[in-house]
Amino acid sequence: MTTAPISALLGSALRVPFVLLKQFRPQRPIHSEGVGLEGVLTRTGGGSSGIRWIDEAGDDPVRARFSRSAGLPHGWPDILGLALRCPVPPSGQIDGRSDGRADILLATAGNGRLSRFVPTLHRHVPDGAFASFMPYRGLGGPVLVAAHPEPRAERLPARPDRFRASVAAEPWRLGLYWATPLGPWQRFGTVELGPGAPFGEDERFDPLLNVPVGAENYEWTCHLREPSYTLARAPRDELRPT
Repeated sequence: MTTAPISALLGSALRVPFVLLKQFRPQRPIHSEGVGLEGVLTRTGGGSSGIRWIDEAGDDPVRARFSRSAGLPHGWPDILGLALRCPVPPSGQIDGRSDGRADILLATAGNGRLSRFVPTLHRHVPDGAFASFMPYRGLGGPVLVAAHPEPRAERLPARPDRFRASVAAEPWRLGLYWATPLGPWQRFGTVELGPGAPFGEDERFDPLLNVPVGAENYEWTCHLREPSYTLARAPRDELRPT
């Protein structure tokens, strides 16, 4: 028995809360309030993840978005998100499916080998990991990606307007890491971010279509994510029960 029927069923279940949220937030059911960022992502190379983008050295201009997932009132703990967008050269696209970019979605998570799969809530930007949760398929098997903030002079607030002011005064630096699902994190780069242009209401990250060079999505992760992602992108008046 394959995992496809199970993941498809779970994907349909995960879609349900999005239906309700879509009534109140038609443009972005989650991560509705965020901060546009831009900077440089530097990859040191020499890794053995089996994904070219991770294992090869290079510098990428990057756009990013920091956001609060549930959009709870300011001052309340929330799951914090970091989305990274890097260019993908035509030679790195798979069958021309990519939009010419890699969209990598990360969220605050635990630091342990099991807790890295558990989202965590915070009032301030933590020192711990922003993790991918869902693995990519590399040449050697599943690969997770994470970003760990580096120490800074003052604690970084999670409230978007204060966050933007803080990274304007001191850029946000994060180390980039990869790991097998239960393996140790191994550093492969650094990203430095400052304030950037805001993302438009219709500008979306798509980690299913836009993957890093040398990476693929597992079929089961697509089954899990696609129902919710399709719903989030659809105009509210086009919603239909499934």
